[in-house]
Amino acid sequence: MAHPHDRIQENERVSRDRNREELIYAVLSLPVEFDQRLKRLVGILNDLPDIYTCSSCGGHPDLENRENPVPEGYFYIQLIIEPTEDGFLSLGIIDLAARTVDPDKLVVKVLNTTDSPRLVMFHILGRDGVDPDAVAKEIRSLCRTWGVSLHGVREYKKNVRRRLAAERIRQSPLRDEPGRPQS
Repeated sequence: MAHPHDRIQENERVSRDRNREELIYAVLSLPVEFDQRLKRLVGILNDLPDIYTCSSCGGHPDLENRENPVPEGYFYIQLIIEPTEDGFLSLGIIDLAARTVDPDKLVVKVLNTTDSPRLVMFHILGRDGVDPDAVAKEIRSLCRTWGVSLHGVREYKKNVRRRLAAERIRQSPLRDEPGRPQS
């Protein structure tokens, strides 16, 4: 019997310095498609400071010919969080909302599918028919409780943060060698 530590995970290779900026630029530049069931939750997540949704699935009865599908009654949203105080506060609110709505059917987990510890991704997983709108409502409520303003955040991301990511990408030399010192 194979030992769990013997399993080899395939990781996507990414640039050492540019990966987070590249992903933020991409998610702020490309048209976003999401299942209607997730509209409110994806919207509120994108209104949170330093949170960027990357992909999602609202569940489907037919899983064939779909990219990364989950069954009907399930959902997931993949996101990145900038390592800032606002980013961690937003992550804490997301996690608290999931635990408040239904800790047995909702979980917020680390999802790192790259070979870089600099690009740590997360996902929200819902199962057994849990309502993503209830999570969105709880996030909004927790934002009021914790004094997190959602006003103008999405516009800032589209108009300012996107431009900043593009500038950082242009200015950043590629350093693909693991262990190479950062300057």
